[in-house]
Formats: sequence, structure tokens, C-alpha cells
Amino acid sequence: MEEPNFPLFSSKVFIPDKYVRDLSQNYVGGSELQALRKKIQSLSEETSNNLKRNVYQNYVQFIDTAKEISHLESEMYQLSHLLSEQKSLLSALSTTSISGDSAPISIERENVVNAKDLEEENKQKLASILEKVEGCKELLEVPGRTFLYEGDLLEIDPTENTALKTVHVYLFTDGFMITARNSNSRGLMKYVYEIMYDLSSLAVVNVRDLGNVKHAFKLLIFPDTRVFQCSSNSNKKEWLDKFDQAKKTRLAHEQQKRESIVEKSPSRSMSMESPSFNPFDETEDESCTVHPEWFLDIPEELDVCVAQRHFEEALTYLQKAKDYINQFVTANGQPDQVVIDIQRKVEQRQNNLTEVLMKELEVNPDKSLQGGLRAARRAVRLLNQLGRSTQSCDLFLKLCSSMLKTQCKRVKREGSTTMYVRHLSSVVFTNMCHMSEEFLRAFPDSPSCASAYVVWASGELSLFTTHFAKQVFMPQTSLSTITECVVMVRTQCERLCTYGVDLCYQLNGALRSPLTKALREARDKLIDSIKLRSLDDKWIPMNLHSKSALARCLQEHASMGLDLSTYVTGDTWIQLTASTLSFTKMFLTLLDDCTRLKTTELVYSIDETLYSVLEAQVRHTENSLRNELNKDHRQFVVKNAEFLLKTVVGVSQLKYKEAVGYECPSLAKLQKEYSALLRGVSPAVRSTKTKYSSPEFL
Repeated sequence: MEEPNFPLFSSKVFIPDKYVRDLSQNYVGGSELQALRKKIQSLSEETSNNLKRNVYQNYVQFIDTAKEISHLESEMYQLSHLLSEQKSLLSALSTTSISGDSAPISIERENVVNAKDLEEENKQKLASILEKVEGCKELLEVPGRTFLYEGDLLEIDPTENTALKTVHVYLFTDGFMITARNSNSRGLMKYVYEIMYDLSSLAVVNVRDLGNVKHAFKLLIFPDTRVFQCSSNSNKKEWLDKFDQAKKTRLAHEQQKRESIVEKSPSRSMSMESPSFNPFDETEDESCTVHPEWFLDIPEELDVCVAQRHFEEALTYLQKAKDYINQFVTANGQPDQVVIDIQRKVEQRQNNLTEVLMKELEVNPDKSLQGGLRAARRAVRLLNQLGRSTQSCDLFLKLCSSMLKTQCKRVKREGSTTMYVRHLSSVVFTNMCHMSEEFLRAFPDSPSCASAYVVWASGELSLFTTHFAKQVFMPQTSLSTITECVVMVRTQCERLCTYGVDLCYQLNGALRSPLTKALREARDKLIDSIKLRSLDDKWIPMNLHSKSALARCLQEHASMGLDLSTYVTGDTWIQLTASTLSFTKMFLTLLDDCTRLKTTELVYSIDETLYSVLEAQVRHTENSLRNELNKDHRQFVVKNAEFLLKTVVGVSQLKYKEAVGYECPSLAKLQKEYSALLRGVSPAVRSTKTKYSSPEFL
């Protein structure tokens, strides 16, 4: 058969139905179609591998491109600020008089009067805003703040272009305040304060009309973007003009500050040369202080670092600015206006940096967890250095919970219960050990975070034990399977003790009730099976029919600690009944399971279970002895009773003592109660135990 001509599956002319129909006509037999299917599947895997290889090769280029785009965005933001500042400087130069002649005194007086009136009007307006907006008591604390404009705007989602909410905004010469409608309005408080943006940290961008979005403008506040829609085009133009006016006013005010510093600095140096200058004079004009250029540019540098995701460099700038401010306050006693402004801007950038780092640790459906906890190390370390260890610990633990939940979902319920529990417990506790190691690395000396981790680990263990109980403790599950699963989980839980987290007591406490119930159900099933076998017990020795079968039987019981060689007669006979041997094997298996499940809280239930099961078999022997009239048969019954009360109980006591540390009191009590059977005498009538003799029913 010639090789098939594989078409381009991604081409526009490719029709799947026609392609399959042609293949079914040209290829006859299942073997040819299977070979073709393998060929296509190999092509698919090869294509997938090529795609992965290309992604890995270009991954670094993707990251570099993202950084370049972010850097370009920050440069555009700075360019916008530079253009605005240059425009204001040109406007100031155009209004400056060349001759330098001063205005008449009457005009100056009139300007002073008008300035006082405007200042009084501005104070009244700010006071009225305080009466309308709840939560903005610091509105009057900033000197020189002037109200410019206010109005209602509709906020729009910047990505989906859908309406979010209606806000009431206020524009000042130094900031832009956003308020929301007060649903619990009391008196004149119509609005609730939401946020105040510094005018120097935002850029206003015009948004052209597109679809349902009309008369809108955009505010760029790194690292966020907010879009607002005006009621009309004229209203939008008025808002843009007011923003332009506010930026011009701010730039002019900053320019006056710089000019005053430059003008006063020479006079200060000249005064040092004069004979009347006292170098030890403490009185000094604060406005003459010249700050270094890097300190004045700190806010812009922080914006660039956050935009480019250079978080370590941003943290260095923050520490450098704080050190300078502390040194300045220590040397001068109090900060000047420039330091106060820079300090406020630096605190705002620090809050922005904190929000960005916290978003790195947030868990959402769109975020990939492929990097694991290693990808979170950087954000946790930086948040700890910023003094936000509590928030970073909370987000870190939420990330751990999400990763643990994702890992558990990947464990499929396939095969036996034991295999599923082995896989699930390994996944859960291996991840918890890894998370404990990462937690100790991230928060080495933090008692509050350590207590939060213990609470988190306890909660995760509770979720696991709840799921474990639903999967394991079912009516059809045998006690041996339950024992195997519980022992595996206990072994896995002990791994956490290496990291100082001991949750074994909590695990045993959570499993106590279902284990007690499982022991009770196993006891009832075994007693029922003893009653059924007693109906068909003929009290004759057991014949194994072959020497090989006899050897296997002896070896099997020897592995359980029983030596049956003294009971062998002839070639294939054992002087014990099949019922006795079957019960012995069943009872020792039960004893094995009980000793492996042993805890301090379960000792009482285990002793009661062993006593009840062994008593049921011994009571059957006692009843047979009473009913048996033949002397030979009575001796055989006594021999079986002796085997149970001496040999089986002796081996059981050895195993019990090895596991618990002392002999089982209930088995010793049973041996004493039925000691008369060893002499061929039926014991006296004992007091009947009530159903509610156990304290668990009280």
C-alpha cells in the first residue's frame, strides 16, 4: 500500500468528512486503518513537541518584549509630563515683561483684595465639600489647596467597556478626589470618600468615541488605569480644560519655588562672607534649603521601577528616601514643605508597590500555578521587607491551599481503595512538607505567622480526614483494608514532625469515632460467622488429604506464631476441627489489625472486640461439651478448648504485649472464666452482660 498523501490540516480547503470518507474507501481492513491512525497520531505528537520547543526557545524573548513594552509605557508617561511642563514654562515666558517694570500700586492692592476674596471663597467651598463627603477630614490639612471643578461621571471598565458605577469627583490644584454615592445617607452626607490621586502622579488621556463609549477620558495612574464618561462633549471639553489648568497652576507653583530657592541661595552664601555672619546662629530660613536632585526625582524613579517590575530597585529607592528624610528631620528638627511633599508621594508609591506585590500572590482562576511556591518567594520576601509580613503570610497560605486543592483533584479514584489512599496521602503530605519548608524559609522568625501556619495546617488536615473517612469507612470495606489505609495515613502524617508540626493527635482524634464503629461492625460480623459455622461442626479431626497440604497448613500457622506439629497424627490428620483452625486464623488476623490500629483512646474498644469474638467461639465449645455424651468425643472437645484457651490465648498475649506493652486484661479474664473447660467440666452460669454495659452507650 502506498504512503498516504497527508493534506495540510490547517488549510481552508481541508474537509474532515471528505478526508475520512476517502481514507475508508482507499484503505481496506482494520490493520491498515490502525497503521494510518498511528501515523497521524505520531504527526500530532511531533507537531505538539515542535510547538513546545518553539515556546521554550522564545520564552525569554517574550519576557524581554514585555519588559520593553512596560519601559516604553513609562517613558511615554514621563514624556507627557515633560511636554506639559514645557508648555507651562512657555506660557509663563510669554507673559513675562522684558523691561521688568512693576505694575502700579493700585493694581497690586486690587489684586491683593481679589486674592483674599478668592481664598475666602475657596475655604467656604472646601467646608461645604466636607459637609457632603464622608471620610475626607484631611481635605483642609494641605495648605494652598484650591478647588477647581466637580461633577458626576460614569466609570467604565477599561478592558470590557462596560459601565461600572456612577461617581462624584472633585478636582483641586493638587489632586483629583473620587467619591461614591452614600447608600446610608445621613443628613447632608451624600457621598463617601473613595480615593485621592496626586495630580503629579496621573496623566489625562483623551479617548475617542467608539461604540457605546462616548465623551470619555482616561486617567493613567501607574500601575492602574481608570476610564470615565462625561454627559456630553462640552462637559468632556470642560473637564479636560480644567485638568490642563490644574497642571499649569501646579507647574507654575513649583517653578516659583525653584526660582525662590535659586535666588535666595547666593544671598545666603554672601551673608557668610559678611563680618556680621555668625556660623553658630541656629536661626535659619527653611526655604533656603537645597535638596539633592535625586531626592526630588524619587517619585518618578519609583513609578518607573514599578512599571518595569524592578521591585528590588524600588525598595532600595524607598529606603534611600526614608534615610534622607530621617537625617534631614534629625538635623533641622522639622521637615520643610518640599520634604513633606516628597514624603507623601513616596508613601503613595510604597502603597502602590505593596498592592502590586500582593496581586502577585493573589489566587484567581485566570492565574497559572505552574511556578509553584518558588515563584512566590520574591513577592513574599519584598512584602516582609516592607513590613507587611501578616498580609504576605495570609496570601501565601491561601496560595498553598489552592495548590493543594489542585494537586488533590489530579488524583483519580482508580483501582483499589488501598492504592487510592496511598497515592492521595502521599500527594497531600508531600505537598504539606514542601509547603512547610517554604514557609520556614519565608518566615523564619515570626511567631504570629507560625501560629497562622499551624491553624492552616490543622484546617487542611481536617479537610483531608473528612474526605478520607468518606472513601474508606464504608460498610463493604473490610477491617484489614481500613487498617492498611489508616496505617499509611499515620505514617505520612508523621513526616510533618520533621518540620516541627505534629498533627498525629488531631488525626487520631478525627479517626477515633469511625474506627470504633468499624471495630464494632467487624466484631458483629465475626460473631455471626462463628454462629453459622457452629451449626455444621461435626467435631471430627481435620483431614488435609495430602502431605503437601499438611506442610502448607503447618507453615501457614507457624508464620502466625502457632506450632501445630503436636496435633498431627498419621500422615494427613490434625487433631483439631476445621472450625477451630478457621477461627484461629481469623482471630489472629483480627488481633493483628487491632494492634496496628492501637491508640490510647482505642484500647478499650480493642479489648472488648477481642473478648467478644473469642468468647463466642469458646461458648460454642462449652455448649458442645454439655450436649456431648460420648466419652471419646468429649475428650476431643476438651482438646479443642485447651488449644483455644492455652495456645491461641498465649500467642495472642505475646503479640498484644509486644504492641501495647502489657498483656490484654480481657483475654486473661476470659481464660480464667472458662478454665473449668480444661478439666472437661462445664463452667457455672455467669451473669449475663447487658447490651449497654459499655460506657459508649451511656
